[in-house]
Formats: sequence, C-alpha cells, structure tokens
Amino acid sequence: MLHQCQDDVTIYPGYVKNACPKLLFVCRTEGEESAIPRVMHKHDDRLEVMFIARGTGQYLIGGRQYHAQEGDILVFNQGVIHDERPHLSADSLIYSCGISGLHIEGLDENHLTGRDRSAVMASGEHQSTLQGLFDALCAQIFSKAAHHGVVTHHLVNVIIILCHNISLARQDELTKTESSLGLSIKEFIDAHYKEPIKLDSMTQELGITRFYLIHVFKRFSGYSPKQYIIRCRVGEAQSLLLNTDMDVTSVAGKVGYESVNNFHRVFKNVVGIPPTQYKNRWLEGIRTSS
Repeated sequence: MLHQCQDDVTIYPGYVKNACPKLLFVCRTEGEESAIPRVMHKHDDRLEVMFIARGTGQYLIGGRQYHAQEGDILVFNQGVIHDERPHLSADSLIYSCGISGLHIEGLDENHLTGRDRSAVMASGEHQSTLQGLFDALCAQIFSKAAHHGVVTHHLVNVIIILCHNISLARQDELTKTESSLGLSIKEFIDAHYKEPIKLDSMTQELGITRFYLIHVFKRFSGYSPKQYIIRCRVGEAQSLLLNTDMDVTSVAGKVGYESVNNFHRVFKNVVGIPPTQYKNRWLEGIRTSS
C-alpha cells in the first residue's frame, strides 16, 4: 500500500513507515572540471549515489577497490568510508546526488545496498533510462520551474527504486574468507588511523602474520596498509580544511602528523596541491558562486 509524506507526496512500498527521502543536492560534472581527487572520507548524514555516464575511475568504497566504468552506478552509503579517483577527460560525464531520510526495509538508514553487496554495479539495459532521469533531475533543480519540488521528489524516488532493484538482481555477495579478513583489517585501521599504528599491533589483534596481513589487505582494498592509512589521514584533513576554521598546523596534528612539513609533503603527493592552496581554491569557489 502507498502512504503519504509531507506536502501530500506519495511514498512507495519498501520504505519503512514515515520514511521520506529528501534530495540534498544534485551535481553534473562534465569534462575535466573538478579534477581534484576526494580522498578517504564519509558522510554521517546522507547517502550519495553517483552515475558514470561517460568515463572511468578508481574508487575505494567500504574498503573494497573498484574500477568503475561507463554505465556504472556507485553507492556511497551513510557512514561508509570511500575514496574517489575519477579519470576525467574532455568527454567525461558524471552525475551525483545526495539523499537523506531514506530508510528501506531491511537496510540501515540512508543505505541503498546491504553490507554484503557490491557498492558498484553496472546499469546495463537501464543506462539510458538513468541518464535521462538524472538529466531531468538537474533540469528541474536548475530551472526551478513551477512545482519542481514535487517533480524532483518523484524523480529521486524512481532513481532510488531503480538502483535498489539493480542491486538486488546482481546478488553480488562477499565471500567469508579473505574478504572477511580484509574487512576486519580495514575496520581496525578506520578506528586507529590517527594514531601511530604499527603492523605488529594489527597482527596481534587479528592473530595473523605480518606478510599475510599485507597480502590480504592489498588484494582486498588495492592499497597496502600504509597507503590506506595515509589516504585516511589526508581525507580527514580535506574535510577539516573545508568544514572548519582550523589552520594547517592544527589540522596536521589532528590527523596524526607531528611534523607539519611532513603533512604538507604527504598531502601534496596525494591531492596534487598543498593544503593551503586546496582550502583557498575551495574558498574562492564559494565567493564565485555566491
């Protein structure tokens, strides 16, 4: 049975009672704009869905490495750490949207897929449909036509339901062996990456050898433990630079670097520009758009 939400907008079966998905933003990135990678980060208040209409990229989502291709749907569930490295070119076209208030029966809040399913899935025969839905969503938001709120609400629900159905059809479940151990290593690092982690502490915690730990985690995530720790720290630093008034020295200490010079070197190596320039570019973008 259908039920109602605010503004007399109809909600669809499969949602937990009183759940009402809300579109927070929609973004259309074309060509080589916004080429700065977004390193390890998570969102505690929303789900994000990305659709690659044209292009490719390397993405780490929930500790698993994915090579995304044209037509792929990427799901960044609430609270799931992810790392984005799109391979942008002149003909790239990527859509993304942020959604809050989603609660599908059997899943956590703001989750579109279960923990045991792939975060990246091919849209297949639905590729042109998804691109049309995202184009329509962008057109409604940017034009602010009459009753665009109701139209965008229904478009978002169609995107959610279509992506959820594609996920269910894939039945892409994790195995219990190395994937499970890789996830345990990831969760240990996620909890301690701001600390001076030593591999020996992880091997003792998990009861495995140093060599096997490195081997399993590399196969699971695409990164060595050291590389993963670095990307977690730089991703947190990006969030602090964008969302707080902390200076670079304070940010460096907050994410586990005693030497600000070392932090500068690592940040520039990962992101491509120094932390101060990264923050100034973001501030300049705000002034330009306001």
